[in-house]
Amino acid sequence: MGNLFALFITDLIALFAIYTIINFSLRLQLGYTGIANFGLVLAFTGGAYTVGWLPVRIGMSLFHLDPMLRSDMIWNNPIIVSQINLSLQNSPGNAIWVFLVTLLSAALVGALLGLLSGYPAARLRGDYLAISLLALGEVLAIIGKNFDPLVGGALGVQVPDVFAWSGNARFIVVTFVLLLFVFLVWIYMYFIERSPMSRTLRAVRDNHIVAAALGKDVKRIRLGVLVVGGFLCGIAGALYAFYTGGVVASAYGITEWTFLPWVMVVFGGSGSNLGVLLGGLTFVTIRKLITAYKYSFAFLPFDPVWLQYLLMGVVLLFILAFRPSGLVPEKSSYSIRKSQLKQIAKSVLNKEKSGSSS
Repeated sequence: MGNLFALFITDLIALFAIYTIINFSLRLQLGYTGIANFGLVLAFTGGAYTVGWLPVRIGMSLFHLDPMLRSDMIWNNPIIVSQINLSLQNSPGNAIWVFLVTLLSAALVGALLGLLSGYPAARLRGDYLAISLLALGEVLAIIGKNFDPLVGGALGVQVPDVFAWSGNARFIVVTFVLLLFVFLVWIYMYFIERSPMSRTLRAVRDNHIVAAALGKDVKRIRLGVLVVGGFLCGIAGALYAFYTGGVVASAYGITEWTFLPWVMVVFGGSGSNLGVLLGGLTFVTIRKLITAYKYSFAFLPFDPVWLQYLLMGVVLLFILAFRPSGLVPEKSSYSIRKSQLKQIAKSVLNKEKSGSSS
């Protein structure tokens, strides 16, 4: 019982970490810049596909496997991956190197997809932008399912286990690595929030005409945000593929990797880092509990799997109706610290007093 509980908690934390990175990407795009990106799954899938394609080839060259296996990388995928895993078990240095190279490549692929999808869409706004990004989000899913040489088509491929050296503690080590990346992304968002860039992004969000009149290149800013958002989603997709140990095109649906992050961010508050964390933790926990105890809901007149989507829809309607800013609303930001503002106010009052007394 204790082992099952530990696995439940470990998996919950891992999924929470992956969703948190995606949610921070959406926070940057929607919360700061007002970009309704319904194509998060595009960069996420690109990062996952990179993990399904690149590490196998790096491993074959790194460990000098039989070149004949290259004749059909998809058919021979289980054999290749098993041989690479045997080598990675005794070579943590090479495993970490493969992991970092693949992760960087996945992030760059995500950024490139953000650029390719954002370049034509950066000129659009509102519903037109959302619909365009939504359509582009399905492109890689269609390619992955129908073009077998990429990631094995509908059957998918296995991924080299770059954490094989950790032995029985694999899931704990992977979860720790995921939390480390969440912390790094949170640090990035923390400094963005306290930088002049955040005020520029909010100006573009609130009134792009005024921002353009003040000399800001609105199109370039929006495109840059889409690129950075794609970079973060690419990292999330790669981490998820490494965590699950395989890449299957059907696993990267728009519901799980676009609509669900939207619900989390809107629920928690798109204008707050804390709100993003709370929204993600709430819905990931609900999903895990429903999945774990689905047989306890046998009295429902429908499959309990659909319960999570019904709950998400109901909660989203209540939030939009009664608290549209989310659980944690956006706080006002200042160009200088409050302590400095107080000092300036005191100095102005002292000057007024000295002037009136004279």
